[in-house]
Amino acid sequence: MQPGLIIHGGPILTMSEDQPEVQAVGIDQGMVVAIGNESDVRRCMPANAETIHLNGRLAVPGLYDAHAHTFMTGFALLEVDVSAPGVGSIEELRQRISDRARSTVAGDWIIGQGYDQASLVEQRHPNRHDLDLAAPDHPVAVWRSCHHIMAVNSRALQLAGIDRNTPDPDGGTIDRDAHGEPTGVLREHAIALVDDLRSEPSEEEIAAAIIAGGRAFVEHGVVAVGEAGIRTNTELRAYQRVWRDGSLPVRSYLMMIIEDTLDDLINLGISTGFGDDWLRIGPAKLFSDGSIGGRTARMRRSYEGEPDNIGLWMMEPAALKADVRRAHDAGFQLGIHAIGDAAIDLVLDAYEEAQEANPRPGTRHRIEHCSIVDLETIDRIARLGVVPIPGTSFLHYTRPAYEQNLGRDRYRFAYAMKTYADRGIVAAASSDAPVVPVDPLIGIQTMVTRKDRQGVDAWLEERISVEEAIRAYTVNAAYASFAEQRRGRLVPGMVGDVTIFDQDLRAMEPDTITSAKADVTIADGKVIWDRANDAS
Repeated sequence: MQPGLIIHGGPILTMSEDQPEVQAVGIDQGMVVAIGNESDVRRCMPANAETIHLNGRLAVPGLYDAHAHTFMTGFALLEVDVSAPGVGSIEELRQRISDRARSTVAGDWIIGQGYDQASLVEQRHPNRHDLDLAAPDHPVAVWRSCHHIMAVNSRALQLAGIDRNTPDPDGGTIDRDAHGEPTGVLREHAIALVDDLRSEPSEEEIAAAIIAGGRAFVEHGVVAVGEAGIRTNTELRAYQRVWRDGSLPVRSYLMMIIEDTLDDLINLGISTGFGDDWLRIGPAKLFSDGSIGGRTARMRRSYEGEPDNIGLWMMEPAALKADVRRAHDAGFQLGIHAIGDAAIDLVLDAYEEAQEANPRPGTRHRIEHCSIVDLETIDRIARLGVVPIPGTSFLHYTRPAYEQNLGRDRYRFAYAMKTYADRGIVAAASSDAPVVPVDPLIGIQTMVTRKDRQGVDAWLEERISVEEAIRAYTVNAAYASFAEQRRGRLVPGMVGDVTIFDQDLRAMEPDTITSAKADVTIADGKVIWDRANDAS
């Protein structure tokens, strides 16, 4: 039997209004049983309880990333990293692809992850000519950080049968040069023309990626993740496999992409909440639009310099509303990807209409990302009780793309954590990894400073405190998944999930928070990551 655990000797934030900071916490049989001063906690604990002395380090409830892609993060670890700041030009991107080509069998795919054209000195997407120079003997596909744009080389275009006569698919575009030839840049549903050529990963491969990706979260202090996209039965079986054999690294709240699976789920009687503390069915997920960086998020007004471009619908509005109604009626929480203001309007319309037709208490329908809003929209979110899932790490890495594509004023309330809190809205923090790195300290620093990685401000009016930022990764994230009675706070009766940082984030200069590290990660009162003892 696992002995009890006492954590003491440093500041411990409980996220409880009654006792916001304590000297010690006691965990027994996986649950918090006592908080307060060290002597009182020790009296409540078994004599053989183990101890962790913080030595001034900061302990907080185990962090929860409300929206990320665990197994995609695992797969990304095996692919070519072309993200900023490591890659700052197309020449550097090309060199990384070329380096991988030398160790890859001719004809095999090379996949890159994470470029952002607004962070490249050329200020453009890589094209097929760039990638041909890097790897002429391999099909190459390079994802933009948002995963809504892919740049490919000529060999990949040929394999997909894409040429000047290939029409744009519904909900997607093939970029073309002045002569009508494909440039190699594919947007939204056009990506599938190439991506579908690659063999689907097996259940075993997905299971291995879940473990690898989950381990990356654990090593950054994250104990729970909202897995933002289960599309196939193979993916669900892989999660069940690692859950059954006890190797699931993080608590997982699975968002079920319902374009093809809603009927099966309804017929089986499965909806949000089915599962246990480690693996649970979460929201029914749909995509309403694309991304800001790809200029495919659906906007009320056109993008800068493109008067005819207001973005794309990923689904026809009537179809999205119909799916929302069916999932709502079946008892699901909804979680819909919506980034542009017009897309957010549509999602709120769909939620309001579904609730009016079939009132359900406490649906906590979510808007994933919920990027471009104004005060009127924020007030509507508050009135409807919708839960936004903002990703402030996007601003850290890709704020220039927001300004280039929308102008400064239009992202005034992007991921507006202060305004959300002022309006009584529970907004849960997320990374959307592997779109950006898994490290929650990036999100925390950005919420506290409202600056990007170059130190440029992204509306300082939305700055919040370190404690409030941690709340977004604990209490608020638990609320977004109906788990606030089990985790998110360190008080008796809650599960014993704890994250220990190597220093007190509150005492750091805000611009240096990302230099801190997660030292220890604890789940159910068990240490699952200890930086001092883990050489990996």
